[in-house]
Amino acid sequence: MKHSGKGRLLFSALCVIFMVITLILTTVFYHVRSETSKTFTRQDAVTSKVVSKKPVSILVMGTDVGALNRGNTGGNTDTLELITVNPKTKTMLLMSIPRDTMVKIENRKANPKYAKINAAYSVGGPKQTVKQVKELLDVPIDYYAVINMGVLKKVVNSVGGVNVDNPFAFNYEGHHFPKGRQHLSGDEALKYSRMRYDDPNNDYGRQKRQQQIIISVIDQFKHHASAHSADEIVQAVGDGVKTNVPINDIEPLYDNYHPAMAHVKTDHLQGEDANYQNTSYQMANPKEIRRASKVVREQLGLDPQAVVNNETDMYTYKDNLDELFSND
Repeated sequence: MKHSGKGRLLFSALCVIFMVITLILTTVFYHVRSETSKTFTRQDAVTSKVVSKKPVSILVMGTDVGALNRGNTGGNTDTLELITVNPKTKTMLLMSIPRDTMVKIENRKANPKYAKINAAYSVGGPKQTVKQVKELLDVPIDYYAVINMGVLKKVVNSVGGVNVDNPFAFNYEGHHFPKGRQHLSGDEALKYSRMRYDDPNNDYGRQKRQQQIIISVIDQFKHHASAHSADEIVQAVGDGVKTNVPINDIEPLYDNYHPAMAHVKTDHLQGEDANYQNTSYQMANPKEIRRASKVVREQLGLDPQAVVNNETDMYTYKDNLDELFSND
């Protein structure tokens, strides 16, 4: 069964926006308008950046707080992916930011102010998280999407599962994941993406496994898409995704950005272990912050900056966090 032109527009436009839920929301646009109205914001004019085909950035926040349209907006983020899309170079970049990255949260509700970046969501919601990532990397962020990670299970099932290459064997929540290539159901994929403490690379290893799932779902959908699977995805998204992307940006996003799906690159901000009062953190040194900033800014067609901010300054206290927190 073929999708209508409107359906393909919606599918590919959302592909650009929601990499973490597989870049594959699709169906006839008017059929799902009631669902998209829950997910997208209203705006009469199309964003000028989209019209002029300039690179865009989307911060994707993964949470486990429940149905997002039912008031469940507290808690911390489990996953942070900064996605940049450049239509000129036809590339997408996924920059993972470790949830334990120490930042200074500039918000009167923050106590303490020095905290893990995943706590920004509980302090000020998605806007505060966007503010922290912008400040950390000195990059612009055009859109955000908050995604309940439970949506991932439904999306994986809708495309018939995913294929991954597990770097080492492990057990998690009653399931054994052998080393090597394997096919995972939605429930298994969610578990595979969540395991952290038995990974020798901790959160960095988990980020790589999550990126494996994302890329595999994209591939599965390209080869096995159907109207039924499209409808399942749209239903899964209903209460599981909230974003500030305007509805009127959907069609021009498709027209101007979908070729970038052809080349997906991955990267991450690398931190260093730090500990304060039995709480572990990741602190990125100034050189690494500037490297990650440069990668993202170049993807957006911007000149690199010699980033100097709260996080580059606090790195000097890495081995003496007592002094840092005493100034909080």
